[in-house]
Amino acid sequence: MPASDAGFKIAARVSGRELAAMAGVPCDSWTPVVSEVQTTERLADRVFEARQGGHRFLVYMEAYTNWNATVPWSILSKSGLLSERERLPTVSVVYVLRPRGYRPQGGHFRLEVADEPTQQIWFHEICLWQQEPQAWWDEVPGLMALSPLCHQERSPHDVLTHAAEAIVARTPDAIERANLLTTLAIFGKLAYPRTDVVGLIGREQMKESKIIEEFQEEARLEKGREDVLQVLDARFGARAAAEFAPLLSTMNDSDSLDRLLRLAAKSAALKQFRDQFEKS
Repeated sequence: MPASDAGFKIAARVSGRELAAMAGVPCDSWTPVVSEVQTTERLADRVFEARQGGHRFLVYMEAYTNWNATVPWSILSKSGLLSERERLPTVSVVYVLRPRGYRPQGGHFRLEVADEPTQQIWFHEICLWQQEPQAWWDEVPGLMALSPLCHQERSPHDVLTHAAEAIVARTPDAIERANLLTTLAIFGKLAYPRTDVVGLIGREQMKESKIIEEFQEEARLEKGREDVLQVLDARFGARAAAEFAPLLSTMNDSDSLDRLLRLAAKSAALKQFRDQFEKS
């Protein structure tokens, strides 16, 4: 499981009601849904039963670091499964963490045959980089963990230290606090890849988190990808780095990235690197 996915689940579990409010879905009551059905068990930490006035419904949250064409299909199928299981309407909220690949969806996904509608799903699209942090977020640890991804006027140092202080002040449980600070580090690294986010937040404060190892491994992989691209850029130019950036983004093995780094440094020509890359 990517660290960003684990981090969002923690934010949703701790501050899901406020996340829904940020998306324009205010709720009078809020209860996590516990699933015993294998098909939807993996969604349980992102699904909540809510009430608005006299209306009961589910809120299903999903987050994507990079948008892709499969997202609407996934929302269509999962929200349908949830509604079938609980016999309740499902409000779907999609949080897009980074702008790469994103195209506005107009809040719906419609399927047709010969211009006749067959299925349609409506969902809220929340692009975090467009969100302006509000003063009340300081009271909400889950939102503070996501705040580096939002539109910020302050420096990375100020954003991260302010968020860490807010989380520490409002999270008395040590393990939950460590998880939220690690989540802040995960999203801080996404927003500010060249900043020592762990150093600013404090390694000691995160040591009890169960996801710290995932975060550290993801950081190592990201560093490995960056190293390969930097060598390709230096030796063969920016176009070479751009060619391999999408391919490297899917690689999740540190040893393979180390081999590619050595290959990039030793290859006499880009064709030699390309040929060996295709064989790897």
